[in-house]
Amino acid sequence: MRSLCLSLLTGAMLLQTAMADEKAADALSSFQVKPGFRVELVASEPLLRDPVALAFDENGRMFVVEYPEYNQQFAKDKQPVTGSVRMLEDTDGDGQYDKSTVFVSDLAAPSAVACYDGGLFVAAAPDLLFCKDTDGDGRADTREVVFTGFRRLENRTDPSLNTLLWGLDNRFHACTSYSGSEVRAVKHPGEKARSIRNRGFLFDPRTLHFALSSGGGQHGLAIDDWGQEFLCSNSSPVKMLMYDDRYLARNPYLKAPAPAVEITEGGKHTQLFRISPEEYWRQERTRLRNEGKFRGSNEGGKSSGFFTAATGVTIYRGDAWPAEYRGSVFVGEPANNLVFRGQLEPDGVGLVARRADAGREFLASMDTRFRPVQFANGPDGNLYVIDMNRDLIEGAMFLPPELLKKVNVNGGDQRGRIYRIVRENFEQSPLPQLGKATTAELVRLLSHRNGWHRDTAARLIYERQDQSAVPLLKQLAVESDYPVARMTALYALKGLESLDEASLLRALKDDVPEVRVHALRLVEQRVQESKAVRDQLLAMGEDPALKVRYQLAFSLGELKSTTERNAVLASLAMRDGQDQWMELAILSSLAEGAGTVFQRLAHEDAYPRSQTGIRFLTALARQTGAAGRPQETEVVLNSLLQWSAAQEQQAAVLLTLLAAQPEKTRREFLNRHQASLKPIMGRVLEEARAAALNTRLPVNQRLTAIKRLGFAPYAEVWDVFSELLEPQQVNPVQVAAIVQLGQFPDQEIAALLISGWPKMTPELRTKAAETLLSRAAWSGALIDAIEAGSIGRGDLSPARVDLLKQHPDKRLASRVKQLYADRSLARRDEVVQQYQSALKTNGDVASGKAVFKKVCSACHRLEGVGTAVGADLKAIRDRGKAGVLLHILDPNREVKPQYMSYTLVLESGQVLSGMIADESVNSITVRKPDGTSTTVLRINIEEIRSSGLSFMPEGLEKQIDQRTMADLLAYLMSLQANAANAVN
Repeated sequence: MRSLCLSLLTGAMLLQTAMADEKAADALSSFQVKPGFRVELVASEPLLRDPVALAFDENGRMFVVEYPEYNQQFAKDKQPVTGSVRMLEDTDGDGQYDKSTVFVSDLAAPSAVACYDGGLFVAAAPDLLFCKDTDGDGRADTREVVFTGFRRLENRTDPSLNTLLWGLDNRFHACTSYSGSEVRAVKHPGEKARSIRNRGFLFDPRTLHFALSSGGGQHGLAIDDWGQEFLCSNSSPVKMLMYDDRYLARNPYLKAPAPAVEITEGGKHTQLFRISPEEYWRQERTRLRNEGKFRGSNEGGKSSGFFTAATGVTIYRGDAWPAEYRGSVFVGEPANNLVFRGQLEPDGVGLVARRADAGREFLASMDTRFRPVQFANGPDGNLYVIDMNRDLIEGAMFLPPELLKKVNVNGGDQRGRIYRIVRENFEQSPLPQLGKATTAELVRLLSHRNGWHRDTAARLIYERQDQSAVPLLKQLAVESDYPVARMTALYALKGLESLDEASLLRALKDDVPEVRVHALRLVEQRVQESKAVRDQLLAMGEDPALKVRYQLAFSLGELKSTTERNAVLASLAMRDGQDQWMELAILSSLAEGAGTVFQRLAHEDAYPRSQTGIRFLTALARQTGAAGRPQETEVVLNSLLQWSAAQEQQAAVLLTLLAAQPEKTRREFLNRHQASLKPIMGRVLEEARAAALNTRLPVNQRLTAIKRLGFAPYAEVWDVFSELLEPQQVNPVQVAAIVQLGQFPDQEIAALLISGWPKMTPELRTKAAETLLSRAAWSGALIDAIEAGSIGRGDLSPARVDLLKQHPDKRLASRVKQLYADRSLARRDEVVQQYQSALKTNGDVASGKAVFKKVCSACHRLEGVGTAVGADLKAIRDRGKAGVLLHILDPNREVKPQYMSYTLVLESGQVLSGMIADESVNSITVRKPDGTSTTVLRINIEEIRSSGLSFMPEGLEKQIDQRTMADLLAYLMSLQANAANAVN
């Protein structure tokens, strides 16, 4: 009986496999691929399901990450499923994987895998794990958390931590997507957790220390042969990382643009040549949008054919395809069932990705279930395509319920395919066995034309730490005719702590610019101790390659400020400063010496009169002012006073120098140089007074004039601001005046704003409150006025009241708590219970929209109304009516980190309160309750702390009764989700 059962079970499995193979074979006929290539199936169900990532170990075994949880929370028959990592083996060497073993099971949302030291690093937020099979049974028996804190966004389907790749620097690199959490190294408990918001994540697999670098992608990271990194996001197919933000960290006075820049020629709207039929629900959504019945962009009336789910950006680095394909960039577009190929071409110091295949895609399928979500370069030199093969690849939370009911959100959760794209005449070779290679063989493999072999050999050399490799690597760095090998050998030497100065000096003179670029990076730690290295760097200012000069501009910042160094930076500015990225690189190296470089450039004949020259000199003045070093500031001022540039240009640069200085320093500077500045400042302020009050001038000119009035003593311009606050003035002028008043330190500002309060509109009162609350003394005057009754208690929004209760000034916070004691109702759940009737009442959508505009639009934006400060509400209906009500009445029951309120105390005494909207290594951007944003340098922040409370205030029941709440709920529940903005 037992043997019969086994036979039946075996027969069923064989039948299941045969049926799956037949379906997969049918899928092959649906493909259209670039002529000269063919698509091969290398693995499919039941050997795997829901694949999202893969990695090959040194012996050619394939480890596949399975993510069956995708969209499961929205399924009608929700099942408790977890992910896993499967080990696939090709036992007969025919290129098709025929054996599958679950290597790691029971993983929550796994999203990436990398091979190391006989085991695997596995990303499964909130953790990064290391799993290893120590007894040889093909299953991991050890599993430890090495890093933790990666946040998986609630109700989102795309993984936060993804795409683990080996880098030239002997570290694994990963994309962190939208995770803004605090990550820590478990093996180093003494180290503080660090925020990874918009940052890349790198870690050393030997020491298990991690570092942060530039980031900004969603799902996908690519590294080319030269170590250049690329990212992508749903509507941004190829982003290039323009700089490593460690260079910004050394210069705290520098504000910089985001490092991830879209380089696809057409960006989101690149025309895509889809060949699959459009899904019914996709067509229906577009029709409803075109008719105005369904909210969201109608994308020009098209249902598809543009990037909306770009994922898995990958550079082809193999050796099995024709040479012209090497370095091509591939991006999956699973919503359109295709693979896009771009050709990378130089564009200044960056690149541009142009469509490589005219009028068609490199690979497209007629099957709407083909979902290419990731790629991998294989040991055989071919490109592998990971097909999740789902019925629905869009995140279900972004589809409205009306259409979602017609879609099986977890359809295909038992399917999954891995394909490879090969030349028509490709013949399978034996799988590599690099795990058995000697150290000498591994060194030779660094010259292999297949990037997988180089990466794997470099990783194994680093793992083994075999010093016998050192002389061989030094020889390779000199003698190899393959420049990539020479560069890789340098990094391998560094990984063995054997990179010598002679090898670096030789590499700085290499014939190939890319090798020189990496030599510059590798030599940075030696510039202070070696005269030979310093001399060589200083001599490279005339390097013929722009990319070398770009890296040199960054690397020179590792040298102390000297006349010679600053002269090279000045020459780079004159030669290449028209490129904004070169300008950034130079500025990053001028934490010290900006004034000296300004002086040198200001006295060049033509440079100060050129557009490039004015822009760069203005940037130098801003940085000099922010640093606040008197000696350098004096140098810039003296240069300006001798300047022969136009008066307007001279004034603009001077005002930039002043504006960047801390408030106290600026006032002292103006007083100290009153006599010498009078000819310039007197003219500027006289013109500004006249322009600010001239109602016949364009508004923009008046706003510029109002900003310039901020450089005068308040006592000299109070009358102008008093007039600018009168009701007869246009709204933008009144707002600008209120904002500019916040830049003065004078106590009289509070009196002016409070006296003008009765004549202000609600919007202006919000702006005035923000200004008054920016300084403790003014805040006290505002509370005095509320206590006296000259300002109504209701004029302060609940959000502002809650923030005031957390004010750094304890006395002020105590007064507010007493003044607004009745706002803190005894129990939130009692309030929620009182409003249950709103759930049973049929509200009016139009009335609810009016309620939203009046009560909610200060922090939320819907249908063109309001300010997008708080959470995006487009998909809020998916929470259900009861969930929405609970969120409105008890916002602190569950607070997402990105919507928590913070208070920043600046060294000037100003106080900023709001959400942290963005942060970089040098700066923090705060979005305030009035919808405006302020970016401050970290160097100017004395204290930062979270209130622990949601930015959305408690106490809205004071403004919304049960009937009105029913209307608001009706409106919010009528909203449709915008699926186009978040698909993957």
